[in-house]
Amino acid sequence: MSDIEDTIKWQPLPSLKSEKIDELFKTLYGVDRKTSIVNCTCVSCSAENITEKSFRDDVSLREFHISGLCQVCQDKIFGFEETLEK
Repeated sequence: MSDIEDTIKWQPLPSLKSEKIDELFKTLYGVDRKTSIVNCTCVSCSAENITEKSFRDDVSLREFHISGLCQVCQDKIFGFEETLEK
């Protein structure tokens, strides 16, 4: 990252979802997905201060913008440890 990029504050933007999907996330996790993403918190475990450096790779970072799940919760849900065992 350049010095200019380092000085720009990361501003996560939730991906666009249908209202029904957002309602489903709120039912599953008890919090609003979009609000959680904008506030840099995990919808599942409520981890705070999530940054772009909190993620293993760009795919995981994009997933945060889709689901609001931190890296740890993504690994639990998508079975990251299981893929390492194979």
